[in-house]
Amino acid sequence: MSVTVLSLQSHVVQGTVGNSIAVPMMRAMGVRAWGMPTALLSNHNGRSSVAGIPIDSEQIDAMVSALDANGELKHVDAVLSGYLTPRTGPAVLRTVERCRAHHPDTMWICDPVMADMTPDGHIRAYAPDETVAWMKQAVHRADVVVPNLAELGILTGTEPRTLDEAIDAAHSLTGPRFVVVTSVPYREDDGDAIAMIGVMGERTILTHGPLLDNHFNGSGDLTTAVLTAELVKGTSPDVALGKAAGVVHDVLKRTATHPGDELDWWPEDAIAQPWKTVILAPNAPSRVGRSS
Repeated sequence: MSVTVLSLQSHVVQGTVGNSIAVPMMRAMGVRAWGMPTALLSNHNGRSSVAGIPIDSEQIDAMVSALDANGELKHVDAVLSGYLTPRTGPAVLRTVERCRAHHPDTMWICDPVMADMTPDGHIRAYAPDETVAWMKQAVHRADVVVPNLAELGILTGTEPRTLDEAIDAAHSLTGPRFVVVTSVPYREDDGDAIAMIGVMGERTILTHGPLLDNHFNGSGDLTTAVLTAELVKGTSPDVALGKAAGVVHDVLKRTATHPGDELDWWPEDAIAQPWKTVILAPNAPSRVGRSS
């Protein structure tokens, strides 16, 4: 039986960010993905020109109500959210609760899009202060949280720079059952690398591989989409983490050979080989989910 993800993120006409990458990738991975826009934009808002239409909370609530009236919310197994504001965020929380009214075990996977790291290792927040304040409160209600290193620092009031500091900060984040941290610096025998860590209870999962020294818009959205697709299908957290790293690396490696910042992805990337994972601490459940 097919599993369903309701993804609330922005939609762009040109580019591969938000639902414009998350929905097609999850569908390629065998998940029934429904994309509900939180904004309709011409392109990524980091470009010199952008135009579009914001979707306010009343419109989101109305669309969710229509889905519910049509008997569709009962099919939702997970809700995925990306960039949120204090206006759209509460509507997402209401959506999660409405889905859980049908299925108490519906997961909320939250990508707390707020910031990134500058080349010299400082946190660069691009979300307004009110969005940051709202997210710091809301994230404790999520089942799975997928911050990058900068966002982890904001959420925990820390300044993680190393692998050990990232692990400690992720363990300090209360509420979520599974915390996945992306873009963690790592050192391999042959040079600089990149790591992802997953913290679940007492267990820490680590995967790492070659560092591609480029910035690609949408790579975080792609990571969370692959992770969500695997988790909602019942894949174990360690395998899901390795799969996300493997798919994203293959896409970014291909993208690096082409001009522009649009991800060069193909449906065939859904079968990319997962990176190897290492369990640093063994005592934790083997699946991600909610208690009914």
